[in-house]
Amino acid sequence: MMSNPKALRWQAGIACGLVTIMGWPAGAEDPFRTGEQARPISAETALAFESFFCLGEYVNSREKLEAAQATSPEEPLVTALLAALSYQESDLEAFANYSTQTRELGEALQETDPLRGSLYEGVGYGMEAANVIVREGVVLGLPRALPILNNLFESIRAAQAVDPEDPELNLLNGYMDLLLTNRDKALEQFQLAGPPYMALRGTALTLRDMGQFEEALEAVDQALETSCDNPELYYLKAQILVGQEEDEAAVGFFDQALESADQLPPGLVEQIERERNSSSLRSEASGF
Repeated sequence: MMSNPKALRWQAGIACGLVTIMGWPAGAEDPFRTGEQARPISAETALAFESFFCLGEYVNSREKLEAAQATSPEEPLVTALLAALSYQESDLEAFANYSTQTRELGEALQETDPLRGSLYEGVGYGMEAANVIVREGVVLGLPRALPILNNLFESIRAAQAVDPEDPELNLLNGYMDLLLTNRDKALEQFQLAGPPYMALRGTALTLRDMGQFEEALEAVDQALETSCDNPELYYLKAQILVGQEEDEAAVGFFDQALESADQLPPGLVEQIERERNSSSLRSEASGF
């Protein structure tokens, strides 16, 4: 988010960024990979992911996620998303529990799928580190979290050793590089990432942060052309238009995002409203 201070990026960024990058539109097969590399997912899991990320129905996604967990108890991605939802709901105890479950399920998955097992072990470590920082603050929590973050990077290196060009792995690395402001590297990762919706969104976010607003607008428009209709895409487009000093046009996309306010976390809705009102005031002032 454009208005977040750097300290909050450690708290909210690591906690949610590492898990929100894992969503994909529903489908009968692996949305990241094709052919022999594809991993099947259950219909319940696909439906939960579609609700959570493709449609952006964050507030109403718990029932679908719990149904997915019941049918696929071994899938660490489900517990990662439940952790993200718990964080949004400010339930830090549940966030901590699901984070640990994600790491443990990732460890178990390494026996049959070393790449995804290492990947989700790393996600679990990242969320456990975020839990420490959120509870104790950046000053006290970061020194304690650093060894856990080192475990995260070790797990990611293990996944890279299996297949450095894996689309799911590159999606994770792209968003991690974005959080760490390694933006040129993030763009390279997103070129290898999938699914297209999440890769294009990551590209647009990165280009926005680099001040390359024309290219960012092109990327977010391409994301909007996919089958997903996440209100956060309209919010992102509004932010990019603000960067181009097109406040009047931006207000319309802020409003479009707010049409789905009932499915978004309250804190996100408040932030969209603040940015929308600021754009409206600037637009009105420029008319005089």
